[in-house]
Amino acid sequence: MTLFLATCLATVCPNDTIGSPPSTFEQISDSSEPTDYQMMMSLSEGIETVQNSSSLRSDTNSLTGKFIDLEERRHGFVLETKKIEIPGYPIAFNPAIIRWKNMLLMTFRVIPDRKQNFTSHIGIVQLDDHFSPIGIPQLLEMRKDSKIPCRAEDARMIVIGDSLRLVYSDNTEPKISKGGFRMYIAEVFYDGINFTLDKIECLCRFEGESREVREKNWVPFNYEDTLLLSYSISPHVVFCPIFDKGECDTVAATNVPIQWNFGLLRGGTPAVKIGDEYLSFFHSSIRMASLQSNGQTMLHYFMGAYTFSASPPFGLKRISPEPIVGRDFYNGPNPYKHYWQPGMYVFPGGILVEDDFIWIAYGRQDHEAWVAKLDKKGLLESLIDISP
Repeated sequence: MTLFLATCLATVCPNDTIGSPPSTFEQISDSSEPTDYQMMMSLSEGIETVQNSSSLRSDTNSLTGKFIDLEERRHGFVLETKKIEIPGYPIAFNPAIIRWKNMLLMTFRVIPDRKQNFTSHIGIVQLDDHFSPIGIPQLLEMRKDSKIPCRAEDARMIVIGDSLRLVYSDNTEPKISKGGFRMYIAEVFYDGINFTLDKIECLCRFEGESREVREKNWVPFNYEDTLLLSYSISPHVVFCPIFDKGECDTVAATNVPIQWNFGLLRGGTPAVKIGDEYLSFFHSSIRMASLQSNGQTMLHYFMGAYTFSASPPFGLKRISPEPIVGRDFYNGPNPYKHYWQPGMYVFPGGILVEDDFIWIAYGRQDHEAWVAKLDKKGLLESLIDISP
């Protein structure tokens, strides 16, 4: 067991339980009628349901009695981190990045009014090779002839052939509910001045579909110029969207035990092919206290990497043994009023692999957009095999 793993496990509240992965398409239900606050919490980021400890002593390093410093053991393969300032959108967050038609593009999420935190927009901007915005950022138009406010969240981008696709979660129903949030796919067009979306399609029919489940964080990847979507990581369930029908076919489903003690694995970046496997970065969360949370027990988000086979049935192969941590993932000022609940948030959404480096676009504290530069060789060598 690594030192990071051992010390972080010591910080989890004693009543916290991180169970084994659910069976394929396990559904979540709530027999009671939720209050408005409970509805907001249940609709926020998929969190682990745990109980708070009555004592903060359990949230300390058992060896020193001090709160865990999440950045005490940064990984050497995380070479640089940079905050991206977007003109006109100072609290944009949860970015994604991609190269398309000789452009480096970044999408981002904006919540204009924190009191209306389900109203959410996706913006797009060009970046230079130093990941600084160039040109004028714009919000993408995702509603046509609709009075329902935009509720688009956490877009990912992927190139299929020559086309750029946007994969995101949205809710177009008048009344907000978990079952109203579904995954959408749209094609992005650029006329030299403006970016527009067309062929917007809701994926509403698929194996395991339930009105009790909020759909988000599906992982897109390009398999032989075909768009596939990882519905879940563990078990690894893969869908193929059927366009113009709003349906998905299940094309693969594998399930192997995974040793990860920091919450349920949830989708993060698109998966990109490197050699004979795909690489992606996920996120997970647990409730704990840390030095960065000033000793308060709250949600802490973690980032890790995993790979899966480049050919069907796309079985998982390797995974990070512990959360990936870089400079200022958790340190730094946090002057923001939270949208949903207090937490320490690191949310990967974009990946770019070029030569010997990997760039990860990630959101920080639900109010910032960052990019991290990773040494590819170091990252890949840090992964451990997943036993079948």
